[in-house]
Amino acid sequence: MKKLIYLIAILSTSVLFGFDKPEDVPSKITELRTNKWYREILLSWKDYLEVNPEYEEGWVNYYKASKYAGKPDNLLDEIVNEVKERFPNTFTSHYITFHQHGWDENGIIQLEQALDLDKSGVRALEDRLALSYLKNDQDKSEISKKVFDEGLIHSSTLNYNYNLLMSVSDNGILITDAIHTTIPIWVLQDVMGVRKDVSVLNLELASDESYVTNVLEEKNLQASVDDLMSVENQAEVFYALTLPRKRLENLENNLYVIGLASTNGDKSFNHFEILRENIEDRFLLDYLTIDFNGEPKYATGNVLSSNYIVPLLLLKEFYDNLNNDQRSEEIRDQILSIAGKSKIKTRVELLLNSRKASRTFKIVELETKKIDKSMKPMKDDLFVSNFELTNNDFWFFMEYLRTNGYSELYEKSKPDLSKYDDVTKALLFNYQYSPANAQSVKVDRGGNYLDYPVIDITHETAKAYCEWLTVQYNAQEKRKYKKVEFRLPTKEEWMIAALGYKDFTSWKLEENTVKAKEKEGKAPINSYDLSEHTISYPWYNGAWNYRNNIKNSKDCYLANIKVPEDVICAGGVKGDGFTFAAPVGSYFANGMGLYDVVGNISEMTQTPGEAMGGSWNHSAEEATIQSITNYEGSDISVGFRLFMEVIEE
Repeated sequence: MKKLIYLIAILSTSVLFGFDKPEDVPSKITELRTNKWYREILLSWKDYLEVNPEYEEGWVNYYKASKYAGKPDNLLDEIVNEVKERFPNTFTSHYITFHQHGWDENGIIQLEQALDLDKSGVRALEDRLALSYLKNDQDKSEISKKVFDEGLIHSSTLNYNYNLLMSVSDNGILITDAIHTTIPIWVLQDVMGVRKDVSVLNLELASDESYVTNVLEEKNLQASVDDLMSVENQAEVFYALTLPRKRLENLENNLYVIGLASTNGDKSFNHFEILRENIEDRFLLDYLTIDFNGEPKYATGNVLSSNYIVPLLLLKEFYDNLNNDQRSEEIRDQILSIAGKSKIKTRVELLLNSRKASRTFKIVELETKKIDKSMKPMKDDLFVSNFELTNNDFWFFMEYLRTNGYSELYEKSKPDLSKYDDVTKALLFNYQYSPANAQSVKVDRGGNYLDYPVIDITHETAKAYCEWLTVQYNAQEKRKYKKVEFRLPTKEEWMIAALGYKDFTSWKLEENTVKAKEKEGKAPINSYDLSEHTISYPWYNGAWNYRNNIKNSKDCYLANIKVPEDVICAGGVKGDGFTFAAPVGSYFANGMGLYDVVGNISEMTQTPGEAMGGSWNHSAEEATIQSITNYEGSDISVGFRLFMEVIEE
């Protein structure tokens, strides 16, 4: 019986203290979790401690999770006071009290008392190391070695901070913010001997004047922290990109990003060349694309990798200004790869499109009234063309490139018929641009394809056209708007445009409510929540019951799609009236005045290889306002529609 009771006790303890125990909150030098995770884990620890209040380490986790989740000081004080009461004069009580005080005099006393009670010498190693730097102790390197040996710092974090150090000039001063962002730098210097010429000044410790003095003495410099953070500062000072913006408000207009750090400079400062040299010649970047060690998703170095986006954007701008398209695109791909891992790809794509540098184009006269008239308002400063881009407009662009010496872009933009069989080549021979076709239509405009949508061009060619038109429009004397940008849409923008509902309230299709007549003829107008109703086609406003029907009441097709050839609708029209692409505007417009948003040609988005709305070569089910067509390179069924953003009226 005693043995049975003993086993039950063992099993009960296992459940309470083993299987049900929440996940430990990792040190920030190891992992940086999301705020949502910290909020959830603090609740788990709170529940666990209600059952197991004597589990001392659990209170450390509860406090850390609460602090990292940004809980107010009064709540943190309550946790500290309860720990003091439950575990007086222990490592835990002193350690948590230190973190609540921070690096002031009382906090340091609490930390020293906690470390004195740690017989193992390995608890709170990161704070032990910071304290040794604060006091300029001789055992700094020894503690750094312990931090490294304990595996607290992932390789990605060491790589990130290696590149941060490489952003600093010889014998420079690097200013960092939080302790957890500084410890990997100290470890690199102490253990691996990396950039020991760089003096590191941590702002968390900088309230101690003796610490600041010790750091600056290495450079024979006498200055305060305020001096180092001012425009007047003449020292070689660099500021880590992790520094909060408010710390740099006195320098904001004079800061230049030269890698994973910025520095103070004037307009004559050649920061682009320094940036290029740092990224291309000094940085180690392979770890961004290859996970050599199977690190956790939230390893600190992986999370911090988003800080590469700004310097890479600037480097891309550098190559854009040199018209080095190949290198610019390589950097763009690198930026989007990093952004994808950081879950911010869509925002970064928008930023890339808003920041892109314009090529230098010779200005020619355009029919701006025609362009302005074709642009239909969507919301605020965003407009969209009523028609898909036509051969007429694209051929003008190609002839411009050919006759004005833009040979590289011209060659990239030319259609390539070599990939097609003889039948398709014959079909496209007169449809596609060629110098001969462009010349022939000047003589005889009859029987040509100028009013048809441009097809079979690459995503890069479409973007180049948008860039060219942006430059041309903004240079015209007679234009409606002072400054605009023509571009491809996001998927969300395209779907809202295709929906054609002028009073939309969200860029997410399913979050909108539309008003429409219930059916044809005399019928009430009702509101329909798109989260509860599917919608395939834009002619719902005429009759809601037709929203998922590709044909009208006379059994005629309302879009140019792939249909059986033996179908005859009223009036003797065969099929939908076309066996290939149709002239733009052949079908009814939607509520915004946009023609052919479904069918005819699939329309590109900002995402390469993604087009929307289906085409003449897609079935009704594949040609809806939510249909996505995937393509590679150029495609006979894919073109694009211009979106225009007004930058300045």
